[in-house]
Amino acid sequence: MKFHFTILLLTILNGLHAQERSADSVIAIPGKYISSVDDKINSLDRQLSRQTDKYLNSLSKQEQKLKKQLAKIDSSKAAEIFGDVKKRYESLSQKLNGATGKFDKLTSGEFMAGLDSVQGSLAFLKDAANIVSKTKDIRRKLGNSLNQANQLQHKLKEAGDIQSYLQSRQQQIRELLSQYTGLPKSVSKYFGRYQQDVFYYSQQIKSYREVLNDPDKLVRKILSTLQTIPTFSKFFSRYSMLASLFPQPESYGTPSALSGLQTRADVQQLMQQQLSLPTTGNTNANPAAYLQQQMQQAQGELSKLKDKLNQLGINGGGSSDMAMPDFKPNQQKTKPFLKRIELGTNFQTQRATHYFPVTTDVAVTAAYKLDDKTRLGIGISARAGWGKSWKEIRLSAEGIGFRTSAEWKAPDLFKTGSRFMASLWFTAGAELNYNRTIESLAVFKNYSNWTKSALAGLTKKYSMNSPLKKGKKVEGTASFLYDFMYHKNIPHTPSFVWRVGWGF
Repeated sequence: MKFHFTILLLTILNGLHAQERSADSVIAIPGKYISSVDDKINSLDRQLSRQTDKYLNSLSKQEQKLKKQLAKIDSSKAAEIFGDVKKRYESLSQKLNGATGKFDKLTSGEFMAGLDSVQGSLAFLKDAANIVSKTKDIRRKLGNSLNQANQLQHKLKEAGDIQSYLQSRQQQIRELLSQYTGLPKSVSKYFGRYQQDVFYYSQQIKSYREVLNDPDKLVRKILSTLQTIPTFSKFFSRYSMLASLFPQPESYGTPSALSGLQTRADVQQLMQQQLSLPTTGNTNANPAAYLQQQMQQAQGELSKLKDKLNQLGINGGGSSDMAMPDFKPNQQKTKPFLKRIELGTNFQTQRATHYFPVTTDVAVTAAYKLDDKTRLGIGISARAGWGKSWKEIRLSAEGIGFRTSAEWKAPDLFKTGSRFMASLWFTAGAELNYNRTIESLAVFKNYSNWTKSALAGLTKKYSMNSPLKKGKKVEGTASFLYDFMYHKNIPHTPSFVWRVGWGF
């Protein structure tokens, strides 16, 4: 979610600068700008509630199935450990959905800089009486927006508590099942699904937090401009969540604030005494140099640990509440639908034949990522004719086509670890093409005029510079395909197809 209240803040910034020139200036803020902020916040709020309910319902069903299976072996233990499963998960859902905008920020869990900046901006605008004093309705709407932002933060805190509970619950069930031997295979199946749901819910919450911490560039620029205004900087330093975590004294930045503080020489002398460093005859006598040496050694050890985590497939930037999956996770599962759509284009040129001129097929495609190694796509193509030769150039519309495709990541069977094998994909697809000059739309009605293709082959994917935007990197593609139905078309279409393209 990106908080696109850019126009709102730009309008207010102009007023703030005008305020410095005239104390009586008042800004009229259009309500539709505030509504756009509400829409963005409410969208993520609804997604969080909907996804939480979805995963809790699934987890409740899996736990009830586990309880039923274990009751056949040890009914008393099953009743003791599981209890009223449905009621427990309904309680978790109600707690999240009952979150309000009033709560203690100091206990709100993870600090999110992006959300804190938005909350601080809204609170400043709402309370700046000399800016919006004559627009009570706008001030009320700003208050509602701030309350919704606080509610979202409260919900994220509750979601974090649910995440921690589910991880401890998963460990508790694992320890319980380990006490028994010869359990039915269905138990492993249900517990496996339980583990997957716990992991994907954790990933879902993590993705929401990342979105909140990643406002667009223009919003960041506007917030930085707001911070140059003395009244906003003072307000933010006192009332933001960051300020509540690290409060500043009233005299901060003045000479009186330095009164009683130790000098650098005093600190170095104290460090030398505490570290038991000799005063002469040793290169480590300088406490700063000694600490720097120790920090370099610590950084080396951290680098080794990070390399080990990367080898295990764990991102070094992960949080302490990370759940280690017992399966290979699908990184696409927690992404929104549109984020799993990959748009692209490709080109295919064929030389002139007795029947056709030189042609170029231009296709636009959209592929849906089922997982990290499987994609399903559709596309539409248009064929342009260029004439028979350089001496006979004639631009014409030579047909259109419709495509479906599927791609699978090619496995590295021989464990070569090469970049070439890592970028190979198996490609298969079916196509329906009209390969005649289009004189009117009526020609499409005759199905016999359409040629059919069943293609299979390999696609090489690589990084390349975008042809449309300088400095942007995109994924280039080069496909070599065989058409199993080329001989059934009259006249015969090419048996081998070569295409190049890129993704948007």
